[in-house]
Amino acid sequence: MLYYQPSCSFNEMDPVSAKYLRDYAKEKNMKIRACCHFDKNILTDDDIGIYFCQACREVMEKQGFRTKSFWEILDEDESFVLPDYSGMKFVIQDCWRDREHPEIHKAIRSLLAKMHIEYVELPKNKDHSDYCGTLHFETELYKDQVSSFDHISHNGEELTKKTMEEKAAQLNGLPVITCCARCYKGFITGGAHPVHLMTLITGNYLGREKELEEKTIEIMKKPDPRYAMRRQ
Repeated sequence: MLYYQPSCSFNEMDPVSAKYLRDYAKEKNMKIRACCHFDKNILTDDDIGIYFCQACREVMEKQGFRTKSFWEILDEDESFVLPDYSGMKFVIQDCWRDREHPEIHKAIRSLLAKMHIEYVELPKNKDHSDYCGTLHFETELYKDQVSSFDHISHNGEELTKKTMEEKAAQLNGLPVITCCARCYKGFITGGAHPVHLMTLITGNYLGREKELEEKTIEIMKKPDPRYAMRRQ
């Protein structure tokens, strides 16, 4: 049995696309899990947890579950109709937490090609990625000021913004495709214009660019109640 693990963060950022993905999962007879931290369903050796959120993958694998990325599922589904972006140009950002997952890098680039998206590779990509938003960034300009490359946000709001602006400067003004909510929020902090790949795949990007960025900015202003709940 396939169990789809929705991303709570993505649902907040883009509920329209999140619903599209849940509907697809139901159509494919996947069972829908609740938040990965609280779902009580125990997966067996015959089950696979389907994810696209890196945090969900980490939690499920710590619980001993087998996993497979939603990117691979969609890329393998020949009946799935992808939108055509007619040569739109983006930078592609591989998440630092996916650096040991070449199957994800392969599926993502296959999906981009099928959508006729022109993408620019960053020098540090795939297994050499150095970025996961404010969770991790191997800064060059401010490396002597940060206490750790991990949890950049712990270094204070001003330094966090500077490091995210450093990363955004690598894009040369192009919009950037992310496959991770953390990466997306980091680029927003740095003043860039990101789009989550799932938003592109579901055809819910064009005409909603400003709306999606503004929604994420509002989300980032509020504390995440799930963290308090997890500590209980």
